[in-house]
Amino acid sequence: MEDIMKNKIKLGIIAVMCTLALACGGGSKPSGKVLFESPDKKVKVYESEVNNEIQKNLFSQGLKESDIPKDQLEATRKNIIQSIAITKAMALEGKAKKLDSDKKYTESIEMAKDNILATLNVADQVNKVNVTDEEAKKYYDANPAAFTRADDVVKLQLIGITSGDQAKADAALKEATANPNNFAEVVKKYSEIPNAGTGETNDLPLTELAKTHAPVAEAVKAAQKGQVINSVIKVNNEWYIVKVLDKAPKGLVAYDKVKDMIKNQLKIQKRQEANQKYVQEIADKYNIK
Repeated sequence: MEDIMKNKIKLGIIAVMCTLALACGGGSKPSGKVLFESPDKKVKVYESEVNNEIQKNLFSQGLKESDIPKDQLEATRKNIIQSIAITKAMALEGKAKKLDSDKKYTESIEMAKDNILATLNVADQVNKVNVTDEEAKKYYDANPAAFTRADDVVKLQLIGITSGDQAKADAALKEATANPNNFAEVVKKYSEIPNAGTGETNDLPLTELAKTHAPVAEAVKAAQKGQVINSVIKVNNEWYIVKVLDKAPKGLVAYDKVKDMIKNQLKIQKRQEANQKYVQEIADKYNIK
């Protein structure tokens, strides 16, 4: 079941190693809580540095923190902490070798500043792009095939006992049915699926689910949204406890269900076009060929 576990979509927020530490706060002194400290206390990562990286990446893509799922934002935050720490550690090693007095370093500083400023400038320009509800509805009406489900789909939350330990599966089921709203905590406690997270899957076409996990597909057919299936489900030598998060029939998906997705897709497209146009305008302005 590992292969159908939710595949987190990266929205472009990535932990970028800070170029010459300039991206990690510039000339201002870092502040806030220390989020990482090496045993020798020589490498520290501050809250302000991490927040700066997150906000910079969000700004460059025209996003807000509220646009990003909390678990994804937290995973990104951890990656950025690690990235900044590694960068600072590498810089310390470089200073120990006196590379900070090397011509290659000193001559790169201004270019690094220019790169950061150029990135912020382009982001400032393309962030003016907007997509109206009318544009989104027009796209929806013109492309019905793109929003038509060929099959019934379900979204599930799973606890997988891949070792075949039925007693453990029974204990997990008992807790899950007693506290269905805390299913994610039961996942963390019992699931043996690697990187299970909260146990949520993507939207799964029932026919595809039936090919690999037929007993699960059969069990969820009659279940209601929000229901925890009241028995453990055996698939080969594995046991599953299943909660139905959502169900949707095949056919045309209602506009309200996909409006935000359409607007995001159109915004990405328009931002790319605005980016290319702006770069060309600047190239023409300064006669860069």
